[in-house]
Amino acid sequence: MSVQAISQEPPGKVTDVNFADPAFLADPWSSMIRLQDEAPVYYSRNQGGWIVSRYEDVRAAFADRRLLASRVSQLYRNMPPDMQEKTEAVRLYTGLIVNRLDGRDHTRIRSLLVKAFDKSTVSSVSAFLGELVDDILDKCERLGEFDFAKMGFELPTRVMQRLLDIPDEYRPLLLELAHNFTSASSAAALTPELLLQLDKSIRDMNDVFNAIIPVRERNPGNDLISAMIHARDGLNKLSHDEMLAQLHGLNVAGAETTALTLTTQIVRIARDPNLVRIVREQPDRVFDLVTELLRYAGTVKCMTRIAGEDLELGGQQIAKGDLLWIMHAGANIDARKWKEPFAADIDRENARDSMAFGPGLHFCVGHLLARTELTEFFRRAFARFDIEILQDEFEMVPSYIFYGYKGLRVRFTPRNT
Repeated sequence: MSVQAISQEPPGKVTDVNFADPAFLADPWSSMIRLQDEAPVYYSRNQGGWIVSRYEDVRAAFADRRLLASRVSQLYRNMPPDMQEKTEAVRLYTGLIVNRLDGRDHTRIRSLLVKAFDKSTVSSVSAFLGELVDDILDKCERLGEFDFAKMGFELPTRVMQRLLDIPDEYRPLLLELAHNFTSASSAAALTPELLLQLDKSIRDMNDVFNAIIPVRERNPGNDLISAMIHARDGLNKLSHDEMLAQLHGLNVAGAETTALTLTTQIVRIARDPNLVRIVREQPDRVFDLVTELLRYAGTVKCMTRIAGEDLELGGQQIAKGDLLWIMHAGANIDARKWKEPFAADIDRENARDSMAFGPGLHFCVGHLLARTELTEFFRRAFARFDIEILQDEFEMVPSYIFYGYKGLRVRFTPRNT
């Protein structure tokens, strides 16, 4: 994962960035370093918006309430005029997910999610997480050599299934929804076909939830759907559509993001003997390690915001309605902030300043669960197996948000311990 050399441009000329370029998908950091030096807040004609790359500017942007998270309109840029009508479920439910809301609605729904998704939820997962990991590792041992990118989705999807307490038969739908949601909402090059696929997945998953919710209303359990129903009936209340949207959002965030992180981090660890040694000899530091690897190489490259009014950022005048690409991938390797940013240092005193989960009001509510899953998997996997990465070149996920591999050939060999 070395950063490529950066070509020198003539003074005053800034080379634009194309998020769909395979070179950028494989290595977003070189472009970020160049922009940090040449134009830290840069208007990209290719991307149709401002790219914010330095750490301090990224933190300021996420804290600025004038920059709006409500950005469903971004999905329909350059789409046929009738696409919103054809994908009404996409327009409605993606717009209601908490990380796409602002103001009172965001505060109200986030407070309910935090109550439903608190430390007790993570504790409930810890009770069965080891069992799930061992079951998946048994499958890895039987296969020996396999595509870990596919296997990586099994753990977070099964965790979400257990949290929601829904039958095994619906697990493929959960995975399909997560995949289609991220394929469309984070596509480096969005197509009408991706939006139509997502719309169908949302409607299919709504059919499942709409059948389960009345049952949990009558007979609540110790599951996330019941917790959301209880939150819905509180003083702040969730509407039915708001509840469906949050269930979609939690599933997507819990499955796709964690799965992609498993693949990139297993490569980083398996190819570095020092990191393997940490995982095996200091299991109590694995949580710190996965937190550091979420900074770099990371999983989330950027998030978008829309300017709600004219404002100034990084010396540039941003106009109301402008789109901003706020780059986690730039902030997390900015040498102005981080000493040796491309090194994995589990003792960083400022690791809490990482942009991995998005700072500020929209900080990811599932961050603790994600890191707990990663920690438990790597502890058990590297204790039980020698893990080899069987490829040097990777086809990347075509996403402007996520950094990840479409495929990853590995070999798991049981250790003689």
